[in-house]
Amino acid sequence: MFRYLLCLLILSAPMPALAGPPVSDEDEFFSLERSTLEDLLDIKTSVASLTTMGLRETPGLVTVMTEEDIRLSGARDLVDLLRLVPDFEFTVDVQGNLGLGVKGNSGNEGKVLLLWDGQPYNELMYSTIQYDRFPVDQIERIEIVRGPGSVIYGGAGELAVINIMTKTARFLDGGRLYGGYGQMKEARGRRYAGYSFGKVRGRTKFSALAHVSSAQRSDRRYRDLAGDSYGMNGDSDLDAKNLNLSLETNGLALRFIADDYSQLERDHFTSLLSTGATRVKFPVYSFEAKYSFKAAGNLRLVPRFSHQYSRPWKELDEHFPYDKTARKYTGGLTAFYDPAASVSLLGGAEFTHDMVDVGGATGAGSAYPGTRDGARYDNLAFFAQAALNTALCNLTAGGRLDRHSHSGSSFVPRLAVTKLADDFHFKAIYSGAYRAPSVENIRLTPSIKPERTTTAEFEAGYKVKESLFLSANVFDITIKRPIIFFYDPVADTENYVNYSRTGTRGWGLGFKYKDKGDYLELGYSTYLSDKNRVDVYKPLTDSSAMLAFPRHKAVLNSRYQLGGGLTASPSLIYLSKRYGYYASGATRSYSAVTLANLYFSMKDCLAKDLTLGLGVFDLFGSNYSYIQAYNSEHAPLPAPSREIFLKAAYEF
Repeated sequence: MFRYLLCLLILSAPMPALAGPPVSDEDEFFSLERSTLEDLLDIKTSVASLTTMGLRETPGLVTVMTEEDIRLSGARDLVDLLRLVPDFEFTVDVQGNLGLGVKGNSGNEGKVLLLWDGQPYNELMYSTIQYDRFPVDQIERIEIVRGPGSVIYGGAGELAVINIMTKTARFLDGGRLYGGYGQMKEARGRRYAGYSFGKVRGRTKFSALAHVSSAQRSDRRYRDLAGDSYGMNGDSDLDAKNLNLSLETNGLALRFIADDYSQLERDHFTSLLSTGATRVKFPVYSFEAKYSFKAAGNLRLVPRFSHQYSRPWKELDEHFPYDKTARKYTGGLTAFYDPAASVSLLGGAEFTHDMVDVGGATGAGSAYPGTRDGARYDNLAFFAQAALNTALCNLTAGGRLDRHSHSGSSFVPRLAVTKLADDFHFKAIYSGAYRAPSVENIRLTPSIKPERTTTAEFEAGYKVKESLFLSANVFDITIKRPIIFFYDPVADTENYVNYSRTGTRGWGLGFKYKDKGDYLELGYSTYLSDKNRVDVYKPLTDSSAMLAFPRHKAVLNSRYQLGGGLTASPSLIYLSKRYGYYASGATRSYSAVTLANLYFSMKDCLAKDLTLGLGVFDLFGSNYSYIQAYNSEHAPLPAPSREIFLKAAYEF
């Protein structure tokens, strides 16, 4: 009876739409495959090493979110999903954009790499990421390295790597329609719809994914440090259109992505825009071709070429006229060689050419000096890795050398020792990493140097019984010559500075319970900032914390099978007090908050292959705001109020 009442409640909600993944035969297979805790712990991943390994043996602290995790969470956007990682927390940057922090360290502007179906989504100018643009209902899997990834991925994977894979043709095996609608306390929250199609014919696989959405950052009121304010309802729109095409046949893989994202913003850089909101655009068009083939015996080669065209931060008005076109060309070759069952080798080279052209609408403050109307940069990289599995432990060693035409050479090593022995595993990892200066870093400060990071990590885990797993980790992160934005409010000038040192050290705990369809996960992370020597990262009243980041974060994520295809997924996120600027040159503490969400999902609801979901996000109305992690005179930016959210999906 409860099942039918819930279906009727969902169908009677305002503006119902179609969303969420259906339940294909392969989805059923994956559900069975991961029906036990052991199945979850044995997930195979290649994100940390490019070679496929079990989750407990891969040389990195890795989190994997499966399609089932994503679907049953009811996540509205990528922010909802990434906030379930205890080591992550979001901050505000400028112009309505969000940044991500990792273990108390700001990861905004090129310190966290995000890959969407293999395509980098750190924009070329400042290397930021627009996290609101990604359609979560298209995602099949998210792999997260909660630590350095520069050895494999280069100078944007300094603190973390987020690898997102959309639903494949084999997973889709047909078509599906989906959509969603959200209603906040004071206004519409979001609405979106999409279509996914995938088919396999022999050795050929084809998929086409399309998505359109409109959301709002918040319905609350923003107040800048000078005391001026505006209502964000109607002035904080987040609009996205996305087309993603993939074709694979006989080792050849082609992908094309057209992605048009824009946002209305009025919070701007320091004081709000008194004339009303303005639109900032981030269009991206990506093409990639790669070919995997056996060259001889156990040697496999993968040549790759990609091209990306973008116009990030495009703004054609009097406030911040900015019209720059960025093109990135990438060519590379990776070789995989397995001379024996216990030995795995890989190596490769990659060349990138970045081109930036300045449009005539760009303001004088963003133009190049003299007669230059753009910039050209090259980067040549070589990387190698060896993995040896012995009875005592597994060893992984590797390194990467980059040579940038402006910034010079950067070499980073990695050494990892891992071991899985029955129910116990451990990992000890030492990694070098770097953050390469972006195009605008170099324009504003030509003498800027790359950051240098060293990280030591240790993780241990033990499966107490078939349904219970415990883990603990410790970390020590040191960042030398950090690249930090510096704004002078008196002279109204901006540039980038290499400060002396920053970093954090801390630890975390994990608890996983899974019994048939029921799942419970607890995570905790804490840090100390005693490595930090950067004044603009420091609260004025607490030397142990970093601006914007809670010293303690705990996450409870769970789901319960209620019978008849109905699943309840409650989650709690606790953030201890944070520090941020509330007036020019003055910081204060912001109270601890708890974000509570509750989502119900129903498969085959009223009709076969129809999936409906209904949830409430920020159930307690926490009044959470995003705080800036550095000092550029930006006040905390309000997050959405409580939102009732409806999803629906139909497979055919």
